[in-house]
Amino acid sequence: MFNTNIHHFLQQFDYPWLKSFTELISTLGTLPFVLTIVFTIAFGLHFKKGIVLLNIVAWTALFTFFIKQQIDYPRPVDVDTTLQSDNYNKVNFNLKEELPAEFTETFSGKILEVTRNDTEKNYGFPSGHTSIQVALWLGIFFIFKKRWIAFVGLVAVLLTMFSRLYLVHHFLGDNIGGLFIGLITLAFLIVWVQKSRFLKTPIADFKTLSLLWLPFLVIPFASYFSVSILGSLLGVNLAALFIILQGNTLLFSTSTVKRIVTAMAMLSIVLLGFYFSKKMFSSESNFIQLFSYVSLFFILIRAGVLLAKQLNFIKYKV
Repeated sequence: MFNTNIHHFLQQFDYPWLKSFTELISTLGTLPFVLTIVFTIAFGLHFKKGIVLLNIVAWTALFTFFIKQQIDYPRPVDVDTTLQSDNYNKVNFNLKEELPAEFTETFSGKILEVTRNDTEKNYGFPSGHTSIQVALWLGIFFIFKKRWIAFVGLVAVLLTMFSRLYLVHHFLGDNIGGLFIGLITLAFLIVWVQKSRFLKTPIADFKTLSLLWLPFLVIPFASYFSVSILGSLLGVNLAALFIILQGNTLLFSTSTVKRIVTAMAMLSIVLLGFYFSKKMFSSESNFIQLFSYVSLFFILIRAGVLLAKQLNFIKYKV
């Protein structure tokens, strides 16, 4: 699982169209694409289902980031300089001969000692693209229960795993790790949502809203996670908490155009928030950065919803 034989095999098929196709597939696991789907559902189809999906994807991203940092495994180009890659800097040493020969073997102590002390911080294991795609598509299947979604999701996950191998971004073991992390996180949150009855009951109490306050328990351990992901999740959940306490959920216009405009406007607000936050929040304190992210995304979501309400694009269901 952690050698480059499969990468060398795939790189024999060096066709421009195949490279373009795999790069396109890989973009399906990036922030803009994932948020487009999540916010289209949350602010164009079904508010509570969208919030559930957001939490599934965000938790998966948080756990993936945490494991990446703790394990700190190299990527293929960190150990095999004979591979062709346009995305990562090549190191000045070649450890191909030190790679595991057996399928179930992991990296030797020598490889890890070298790669963990080089200048590159390209955390390999697990694959974030794979874990996010699992969480996204199986999360959508969970909330809508449509067979075609399961089929599309399966294809998307398999193609993502292939693309990460072909583009030399990950080992096979990284993809398998991402697959399991996505499945485990998804299963945990599905059970949590079902036990809390967040989607099925109009009652707004401590138990039913537990999906929204659960991430706040992570605040003392913020330094171990991605501050931007955790902070934005907390900000959106806090805004959702206010919305649900004011009513039960959001009702959208019967006009398809108004639904699309609302969803795209909320998406644009959030993406702009991510863009400017990277330039604005440079404090060395994780907790100050976290508070800044929470405040920013809470204000953005609340302002966006209030504006859409004033325009009669959405209203509260009381």
